[in-house]
Amino acid sequence: MSGTRHAATIDDLRELAIRRLPGFVSDYLERGAGDGGGVARNVDAFRKYRLVPRALVPVSPVDTRAELFGRAYASGFGISAIGTTGIYRRHADEMLAEVARDTNVPFILSGSASASVEAISRIAPEQTWYQLYGAKHMRLTMHMVDRARDCGVRVLVYTVDYPIPPRSEVATRTGISLATGPSFRQIPSLLLDALRHPRWTTRYLVGGGMPKLESWAPYAPAGSGARQVARFYIDNWLSQQTWHDLAAIRKRWDGALVVKGLVHPDDVKRALELGGDAVTISNHGGNKLDCMHACLDTLALIRNAVGREMPLFFDGGIRRGSDIVVATALGADHCFVGRATLYGVAADGVAGARRAVDILQSELTYTMAMTGCPTLADISGELLSLDRP
Repeated sequence: MSGTRHAATIDDLRELAIRRLPGFVSDYLERGAGDGGGVARNVDAFRKYRLVPRALVPVSPVDTRAELFGRAYASGFGISAIGTTGIYRRHADEMLAEVARDTNVPFILSGSASASVEAISRIAPEQTWYQLYGAKHMRLTMHMVDRARDCGVRVLVYTVDYPIPPRSEVATRTGISLATGPSFRQIPSLLLDALRHPRWTTRYLVGGGMPKLESWAPYAPAGSGARQVARFYIDNWLSQQTWHDLAAIRKRWDGALVVKGLVHPDDVKRALELGGDAVTISNHGGNKLDCMHACLDTLALIRNAVGREMPLFFDGGIRRGSDIVVATALGADHCFVGRATLYGVAADGVAGARRAVDILQSELTYTMAMTGCPTLADISGELLSLDRP
């Protein structure tokens, strides 16, 4: 019997995932940047809204289908990009792609994935989108763009909110990077933590230890192992992205282009003027800064500033199907979840990831029916009320 079969909520999956993961791994997942306030603020922002249902509306069956860039998907949410997922569960990217294919929701493969875009596009050819980070050398960036195009990816998600390497207080305290893994010198101090989580530890060791970042392996020196590839990635994956870079990528990429990580209305407008087909409002899941607005509040401000016609996606803090309704009512044209599905795959592989999608889909359908919204297009700001104690 699946360990997540009876999980009723994403919080249930979170508890199962945290129970399985060693502390030095789960801390990365939970805290985000700085003191962790950004992650918590993203989640808590949804709680200040209340829904005001309409009645006597025919809502059976509820239709959650969404069309994005000329393709129909089954729901108003997709699976967002999360890097180095192989540390939480080996082959997590492949598992998430399999679930995305079977449930027909978009899956964004991270630019720092443990799996290659070629492998993932073979698993889910119609659902795979590719997240691009700018490399320090433009030739590498453009080669990544070409790889995505050559294996049939239709949507490129250019992520622009990390001009310099992220700073993790968790890494500072532990001395461990999820990209490079622990050193032999650190193993004694981690031994007790590892022994308390035998399922994760056994899979990590039997699988050969630190997973290789296959997305970057082709660019590292020939014969590089997992640690050498990770070091090459750390040294080369970030650049000082500029509007010139966005224009160059738009010229190179002839598919749909999503610009992710913008939080200022003027930046959103300029990205669309330069040829972006949509913008994802995101604070990198709370991993950018711990002193930013909640992503949901940023969405509301930007939608009000840019008007209803500009295509906006949302990514940040969704834990319930009702959160998707709230974000859609505030102006999101589509929503993406990161930690919600990662909790599932970390807890129980494919079965856990599928359970996460099923929970969100069930809650979304129920909330839409209960608020008198037979389709996603029926969700509007009129459903929302601020909770005032």
